[in-house]
Amino acid sequence: MTEEELQRALASANLTAAQKATVILWKEAQSGSAGMTPYGLSKRMLELRLGNPNRTQLEKDLKRSSDVIKAGKLFQIKAGRTEYVRSLIRGVEDKPIVDLSSAYIPEEIWKGTRNYIEKIAIQLCGCWEQHFYDAAAVMLRRLAETLIIESYETLGREGEIKDVDDNYFMLGKLVDKACSAGGLNLGREAKTALKEIKEHGDRSAHNRRINAVRPELQDIRTRARTAIEELINIARLKR
Repeated sequence: MTEEELQRALASANLTAAQKATVILWKEAQSGSAGMTPYGLSKRMLELRLGNPNRTQLEKDLKRSSDVIKAGKLFQIKAGRTEYVRSLIRGVEDKPIVDLSSAYIPEEIWKGTRNYIEKIAIQLCGCWEQHFYDAAAVMLRRLAETLIIESYETLGREGEIKDVDDNYFMLGKLVDKACSAGGLNLGREAKTALKEIKEHGDRSAHNRRINAVRPELQDIRTRARTAIEELINIARLKR
């Protein structure tokens, strides 16, 4: 959620100052913040054009809240409060609220690439968070496929991965090309990951009797992260 989206969501929702502060604390926690003081929260609300709450009253309300804790002078969102934040701003924004602190592929890797790639990554991470493992496997497959094509296009070599009708190859052939001696010069771990990503994604998409389970995706997670980051770097997608 961007700053603009946060402002729009909180401005549109009918929330108390303490509830708005809770959402802000959740958003800050996603960026690794250790917490905020009542003064910092009220200043943040002013910056977001959400009014100027009474700091004394805000502090009292936050102390009574079951969704935040106080550590020294700082208030922090309690762990596991993503669903509560969703409930506060649900329906205000037509965008998913995903806890990216434990994202399947870390946000730092794909944030700042391209809008459609970020949307795929967010869906992947949301499916992982919500335990929708077949969907996560399919979205991981789609992310890898997209990034292979982006890499060849950036290198001006897209003709190598198209058929006689100028259509891009299916993922199996894309992976074979990318991992070949004349491919994308990927590391060994990334090559292994792409083959695993295809295998799991295909099974989740096409095998009607088998469902993905968490340990399978957890097992390939580190390798998948490596492959995705290598492809993003080859495609020069980071701004």
